[in-house]
Amino acid sequence: MKIRVAVEDDLERICVLANQINQHHHENEPKIFAKPGNVLDECEFWRSKICGDGTAVLVVEADSIVHGFVLAVLAGSPSVPFLEKTRVCRIGTIVVSDEYQNVGIGKQLLAKAERWAKEQGVSEIRLEVMEFNEAARGFYDKLGFRTQSRVLSKTIV
Repeated sequence: MKIRVAVEDDLERICVLANQINQHHHENEPKIFAKPGNVLDECEFWRSKICGDGTAVLVVEADSIVHGFVLAVLAGSPSVPFLEKTRVCRIGTIVVSDEYQNVGIGKQLLAKAERWAKEQGVSEIRLEVMEFNEAARGFYDKLGFRTQSRVLSKTIV
């Protein structure tokens, strides 16, 4: 297994993996996550991330096939005056193909994203995880992530 920076030739496989995680999230939160459509419909979005400033799309590859990726994005803190002004690295997406889960690939991807963030002068990584996703929450707990805030919602009619 090799972890490297994504290139445009990885787009199709990245879109397939993004569709995989979208399907899982849509099944659990269909009011939040759109029903997966054509796998290649999101290629322009992912191309912009691969080529964008302040972003890193890192892929894990074995036998010339991408089996997972992580999207890391540099971001500033919100413009609320009572918050410390700091840059952080936000993990937008992390996904490992179903057949390669639970063998340490996600941990390796996050470690590589952490090294990238340090190289950018950032000292904190943040991410959001859906409440239903107990496996991911346990994974992040084991890696030292702690709840910093909660996003609450209420349906109004």
